[in-house]
Amino acid sequence: MIVQQIVKRHISSRKSLSSFLEQTDKDITTSVYRGTLFELQTLETLTTTAGMNLEHVGGKSDGGIDLRGQWFDNINVLVQCKNTKQGCTPDQIRELIGTVASFSTTRNKIIGILATVSRKQSNNNQFTPDVLQQFRMSTTALGLMTIKDTTLKSIMFNKKAQTILKGLTITTEYDALGDEFLVIDLPSKKG
Repeated sequence: MIVQQIVKRHISSRKSLSSFLEQTDKDITTSVYRGTLFELQTLETLTTTAGMNLEHVGGKSDGGIDLRGQWFDNINVLVQCKNTKQGCTPDQIRELIGTVASFSTTRNKIIGILATVSRKQSNNNQFTPDVLQQFRMSTTALGLMTIKDTTLKSIMFNKKAQTILKGLTITTEYDALGDEFLVIDLPSKKG
């Protein structure tokens, strides 16, 4: 049953990305196009690599959320996608914290994720020392990710998110061509 759900999510996210790429009436030089493309690439990546059950909600009135859904044991996930040349800013972390706070209740587990394009050799360069300091000090559960095309290049969680994700393992594996990719696993809890 779980495998069927993952396959269905993968097919759905792949169709969204394929449909978007097949549209010939779009101006591919616009920031809207590049932003939407990155949102759909992030959807594909997090669905297939991390097993998240996400929907694309990005747009003009998205309330700061580009993707939202569930992960593992009913963990709510809110994802902001930033396709920027200079990397992320402390303002973007503060915006994510505020967005997560507006969705939080005392009963739900929620993690806010800031995903950005991996442009540099060292993925941590996408996050300035000020961004990393705000990320680490936050009492809101947060994750930072870098994605290149549809490959998850790096992922990290602050202490609050780590308490929610106990048992999570992230490993680096290599394909036959020697390209590396991340594999994420969180054992299901048996009750």
